[in-house]
Amino acid sequence: MPIRRSGVVVLTAGLVLAAGCAAGTGAPAPAEEAPEVSAEVRGLRVPFDDYSLSRLDIHTVEHAEDLLTRTCMRGLGLDWETLPPPAEQDTDPLNRRRYGLIEPELARRYGYHLPPPAPDQRARAEVWRRREALSPAVRHAAYGADGQGGCRARARARLAEGLPDIDRQRLNGHIGETFRASQRDPVVVAVFGRWSACMRARGFTYGVPFDASADPAWARSGRASPREIAVAEADVGCKRQVGLVALWSAAEQRIQRAAVAAHPEDFRLFLRAREAELRNARQVIADAAGRATRG
Repeated sequence: MPIRRSGVVVLTAGLVLAAGCAAGTGAPAPAEEAPEVSAEVRGLRVPFDDYSLSRLDIHTVEHAEDLLTRTCMRGLGLDWETLPPPAEQDTDPLNRRRYGLIEPELARRYGYHLPPPAPDQRARAEVWRRREALSPAVRHAAYGADGQGGCRARARARLAEGLPDIDRQRLNGHIGETFRASQRDPVVVAVFGRWSACMRARGFTYGVPFDASADPAWARSGRASPREIAVAEADVGCKRQVGLVALWSAAEQRIQRAAVAAHPEDFRLFLRAREAELRNARQVIADAAGRATRG
């Protein structure tokens, strides 16, 4: 039975962009220090970010879920290894490849392949890996017979207290629709054309940025080839030359603001759900810290 990773209720804006996800190709490179997240990436925001969980928010909720699970498991005479608390700063923001690869150093070192995970990401991955080897007794207590019960279900129920009843797929629908609409925007179509012309001038033929990142040739190896790196560097350079990220982001922001105005009740519920889930998670973490201080 596969381990269910999270009880996070609110969907996240950076995780459902099918085209954007194609930009990260293959397994991460061997363990080494990846470049810091660029200031340009940290500055990327869209209106829907206010209604969904960031990666650090997700880690906060997951950590709270683990603390509740551990308390429940200990009541059964069992132990539970918790995920690390959220890092102070996000080492891989959800919007990092929203508009494809945009960081020159990542292009130079890894092409379109994923960079190695940061230490906090590796630590979390190790906990999940160890959970795949849980004993049958621990697995049953944590997840129940069907994988949907046990201590994890109790923890999720606690974190869901006070959340409005929402369609968990509706936010994803808005995200997908507006992202696709942004790619049809006349300003974006025009800047894609200028990007493509820039790429041709550098010797590479691609119609739109995601054609470059999703080139099947890159998936043939676990590491970036010299050609992949050359294409990635040209891609990033051409995006900067034609101002693609700024223009595309401006169009997407305008389209998302219009969606919020057109569906006010949806977004009121998304906001209430996000705030309630984070409030519950932070309270759980604070309570656990208080008990630890009291000894």
